Amino acid sequence: MKYQIMNRLKSSYGAVRIANIRPTGVLATRILVLVMLIPIWLVITEYVMAFARGYVSSETNKLIDVGLNIIDHIFIPSVLTAVVGFLALWIDKDNNGIPDKLENDDKK
Repeated sequence: MKYQIMNRLKSSYGAVRIANIRPTGVLATRILVLVMLIPIWLVITEYVMAFARGYVSSETNKLIDVGLNIIDHIFIPSVLTAVVGFLALWIDKDNNGIPDKLENDDKK
C-alpha cells in the first residue's frame, strides 16, 4: 500500500513536469487549498458530532463560532474565486485529456 502511494505520487509529479508546468507551484496551490478547507471540514465535523451526541458543549460552541467567523470573513470569497479559477484552467473541450490552456502555444 505504501509503495503504491509513493508510485502514484511519483507518476503524478512526472505528469505535471511533462505538461510544462512548475510542479512546485501546482503542489503549493493544492496545499494552500487544502489548508483553506480545513476550517470548513472542522466545523462540519463538529456539527455532526454535536448532532450525534444530542447536545452542544461550551467548547464545541466556541469552536463552531470561531470556525464560522473564519469561514465567513476570510475564506469564502477566496475559496470561491480559487475554485472557479482552477476549474477554468482545466477545461478540456476536445476531450483529448489535455486541458485547453496547456494546448495553447504562446511561446513566441
